Amino acid sequence: MTKTVIAGATLIDGTGGAPVPDAVVVIEGDRILAAGSRNGSTLPEAANVIDAAGKFVIPGIINSNVHLLDAWTMMIGIGTVEYLARFEGRLHEVIEEAAQIALATGQTTVFDTYNALQPVLYARDRIASGQAAGARIFAAGNIVGMGGPFSPDFSKKARETSSQTFCNRMDALFEEGVGRRLAALPPEEVRLIIREYLGKGIDMLKFAVSDHILTEWLNPHLTFSARVQRVIAEETRAAGKPLLTHTTSLESLNDAVSLSADILIHATFTSKVPIPDELIEEIVKKNISAEIQPVTQEFQCHLEQTQQPMTIYAGGVHQQNTVKMIEAGVQILLGTDAGCTDPDCLADMPEADKADRPWSLGNDHTHWLKAMGQLGMKPMDLLLAATSNVARAYNKDDVLGTVTAGKFADLLILDADPLADVENYRRIDTIFQGGRKVDRSTLPTKKVVTAYPRSEPQ
Repeated sequence: MTKTVIAGATLIDGTGGAPVPDAVVVIEGDRILAAGSRNGSTLPEAANVIDAAGKFVIPGIINSNVHLLDAWTMMIGIGTVEYLARFEGRLHEVIEEAAQIALATGQTTVFDTYNALQPVLYARDRIASGQAAGARIFAAGNIVGMGGPFSPDFSKKARETSSQTFCNRMDALFEEGVGRRLAALPPEEVRLIIREYLGKGIDMLKFAVSDHILTEWLNPHLTFSARVQRVIAEETRAAGKPLLTHTTSLESLNDAVSLSADILIHATFTSKVPIPDELIEEIVKKNISAEIQPVTQEFQCHLEQTQQPMTIYAGGVHQQNTVKMIEAGVQILLGTDAGCTDPDCLADMPEADKADRPWSLGNDHTHWLKAMGQLGMKPMDLLLAATSNVARAYNKDDVLGTVTAGKFADLLILDADPLADVENYRRIDTIFQGGRKVDRSTLPTKKVVTAYPRSEPQ
């Protein structure tokens, strides 16, 4: 098997150690065979040598929270009906396209924490088997306790102008038997349903500690009783899968921490209530990971000046919560909620709404890195939040997250130092995923959502 050698770059391996100048990374098959200083090492014979002098090697970016079908623009904004109706029967193609958009910008692995289960698992498996290109996908399917796209959790209003048959079909596709009805059931009945759901091939389980009724963002309700919460946590741990929580209030966050969840999704969104220092200390003590969704200062100013509802999302108290978590040393994860946004929806937006917009796949992770840097996160900590922290939180650090021997050969060769300027994460020379050089010019291989303008059915 021919080896590939990347020689001469500065290696920032994702372990948190000091950058290694004039490094050598040896790839064999889909794995990293060796990585470290060139000093004293011997390059293997019959190797394909890439001269990377003056460049920088980092692990592939890992996004801890995406929705490859666009949950932001489509499901909680305008466009739900047209998006789902236009691509019904082809949702797996949309998911693959989204994974390819992510891969082309350096995101070699993504964790999809809400999606239609069967389409996302189908796309996941096609990418894993090499039948399709794309960022490596790990999937949760539905958020346990939430309804589908036409439920109160997302876009109930769209039901008013749609056939109920279509809406019900779509809701059932997303809910997969673990929707809002679970909140009315006794613990042991929920246990059996969760056990069955965990056996459907999901990689992790995410559940709604509090609801997602967006008109009530500042007055959320707990979805499950404490007894049912414990059952969900017990079954997830028994299945050996990461436990993720959706929280939108301080009380729901407190419950998630009490359960010792593995990952707190959008951990700093607490309906404008400050997170007490003692709760943040408990998060650190329990080594719970926090996925945080900031926006850049420029985008926050735009939201405030135009008085948009999303002003509260990452601003004010929620921004203060984020700063406190950074300063306390919480293990923070890059996560963006981004998906494959419909160009029709983007076309309706003013240009200022699209600049630094963090919810469209592509530059979403660079917006995140810029925003967290503006809030005081150190350059090395930013890199760890986008690589090894995510792998560790999802129990994938045996194969992902660092440029070290034995890991999947997922790495980026950058033209400039990402520790000097977060904008340098965009300056990609080469992407390797699983030991293969990614041809970015071919991605996405099949335009489905992004085939635009639309005149004929795609």
